[in-house]
Amino acid sequence: MSYPWYTHAEYLLSRYGERVYRIGVDAGFSCPNRNCDRSGGCIYCDGTGAVAVYQREEEKSGEKAEGAFLKRLCSIEEQIERGKKFIRYRYKAKLASLYFQSWSNTFAPVEKLKRIYDHALSLGSFSELVISTRPDLLSDEVCSLLASYKSPEREVWVEVGLQTSSDETLEKINRGHDRKCYIDAVKRLHQYGLKVCTHLLLMPCFDRRSTYLESIALINELGVEAVKIHNLHITHHTKMEEFFLKEGCIALSSIRRHVSDVALMLAHLHSSCIVERLMAETTKARLLCPKHFPDKRDILEMIAREMERNGWVQGCLE
Repeated sequence: MSYPWYTHAEYLLSRYGERVYRIGVDAGFSCPNRNCDRSGGCIYCDGTGAVAVYQREEEKSGEKAEGAFLKRLCSIEEQIERGKKFIRYRYKAKLASLYFQSWSNTFAPVEKLKRIYDHALSLGSFSELVISTRPDLLSDEVCSLLASYKSPEREVWVEVGLQTSSDETLEKINRGHDRKCYIDAVKRLHQYGLKVCTHLLLMPCFDRRSTYLESIALINELGVEAVKIHNLHITHHTKMEEFFLKEGCIALSSIRRHVSDVALMLAHLHSSCIVERLMAETTKARLLCPKHFPDKRDILEMIAREMERNGWVQGCLE
């Protein structure tokens, strides 16, 4: 099906001449917004993976520190090898991206980041390096390191979690950064020639539709290259679950509202911005609610029909 927005698949085909498949890696990072006992953090975060595969206790000194770090490198190597085999078997893939996906993948001293990235990139020929992180972990030193991996054959993307442009909501959800921090991070990334994908989270319990459009306007203003839009999920072992069980109800997007909100956001999103994702996906074992959202393909088709019904395409209302 052809969609009335600029899809990630379209971009990859135009850039590389064929599909590029991501190999996701958990490199053993954590998050500066969480405590060692898994407390703190964003109120919707369930802490899955918060304690790295390699215990931080082992990294406090000497040989144990180096031994734990070497285990991290071995784990990365194993994950990449499994990923290669999977995309070759499932998709007959020829091109791959290296995607540091789990947690805040710039949360370490620069010299340690370099060892991790260098090792991972040495394990294959990757069309893209994709780093998922937070806006408060993007110093000049980090951006300079990431920029060093750019080449005519390889793009470097940084996925930055904003969630909302509202400082009031950012404080309520305990994000640990504000709007200005995000703006500064995107400008710094662009100064180093790095491409940015911004994550937005639709939270009707905190934000209005006007807030969603303010977030889109900010993305347009900053020239962000790609966006991922998620609907709020309440998972087990989160502050959101505590609120839900105490209050008995939290406003979440219904299917109809999510479709309507996303369609309107896309109509306001600049036509050059790549749309990488339009809904959240959470395993059933972790998910408290909503329980009955359609699968991704059905949601995409519903959003497309909503835009067509209104005579919209991406960017038509910008």
